[in-house]
Amino acid sequence: MDYLLDTNIWLRGALYIQTLPREVREILENPGLSLGLSIYSLWEAAKKHQKGKLPLPMDLSAWIKESLPQNVLLLPLTPEIIVESTRLPDFPVNDPGDELIVATARIHYFTPVLEKGKR
Repeated sequence: MDYLLDTNIWLRGALYIQTLPREVREILENPGLSLGLSIYSLWEAAKKHQKGKLPLPMDLSAWIKESLPQNVLLLPLTPEIIVESTRLPDFPVNDPGDELIVATARIHYFTPVLEKGKR
């Protein structure tokens, strides 16, 4: 099964993996699984760092390279993802970024791994 990581799951997995539920840690730590990450998540992390909300132990560029496991596939934003993000039924969170991440998962047939309370 393929999984697409939410931005916060990726960040917590890279910085504070012990704060994640056991089942999420098992997904992140299994090198046999295919994991996806929207390119939007990299932008979101960079903006958090720029605003001082994401302290990192090294330069942002170096940290991003180091924080991406070998089994993570970076997925681009495409016109199909943009359109899909506007077609999510009853999306519970008013966050365009989360809509893009869920739409990316849907277009690429990945199972989203999201923060609790999101879809």
